[in-house]
Amino acid sequence: MPKLSDAAIEKRKDKIEDAARELFIKQGFHRTSMRDIAKGAGVSLGNVYNYYPTKEGIFESLINGYVTVIDDKLRSIFSEIDEPLEPENLRRLGELVGRLVNEHSDFWLLMYIDVLEFQNQHFRKMFDGIIDRFRKIFSDKFDEAEARGDLRTGVNPALAFTAAYMQFFNYFLVEKLFGGNRHLGLTDDQALNDITKIFAYGTLSERKMASFKKKASRSLT
Repeated sequence: MPKLSDAAIEKRKDKIEDAARELFIKQGFHRTSMRDIAKGAGVSLGNVYNYYPTKEGIFESLINGYVTVIDDKLRSIFSEIDEPLEPENLRRLGELVGRLVNEHSDFWLLMYIDVLEFQNQHFRKMFDGIIDRFRKIFSDKFDEAEARGDLRTGVNPALAFTAAYMQFFNYFLVEKLFGGNRHLGLTDDQALNDITKIFAYGTLSERKMASFKKKASRSLT
């Protein structure tokens, strides 16, 4: 029997992973058998085992492939963010995050499968040290904002940016994956605008903030 070319092997592995992804999303990891995957891919069970000794090996290969794509997309997103804490850039961040969620919904579905069936064993690395990564990417911008006095006293810029980033993700994940159907009672554009306002300007008026400062000064006299 002639040996398959590398391209033919990759094509067959892609078929196996495509079938596995659809089955994992439809019926969960543990309820999917290697035989199910072979049938979905249109190959023999022996062929599946030739390329993937275990079902978890297929799952890990799917995740690793997606992570590479998502990491590239995130680097592209962050390259578009000039001043990470300014309203226009925060809103742009939210818009790009929404596009990422919508274009790669299978990736996030696999993440939830990992949470439910593996206690987030495979995706945990995506969130480990996330604030430190943002601090490293935008360290110069954060330092400049603090030096200019752009931030309220005591505000951690890396934490503020990370919280905004996670909120945008949470919003679009609920809308895309959980049928949120305007779960905030707003269109996507309105939600992006209002979430941006909250993170850029806070929630309390200048008058209310002044009243707190007045109380604090009285307590010290």
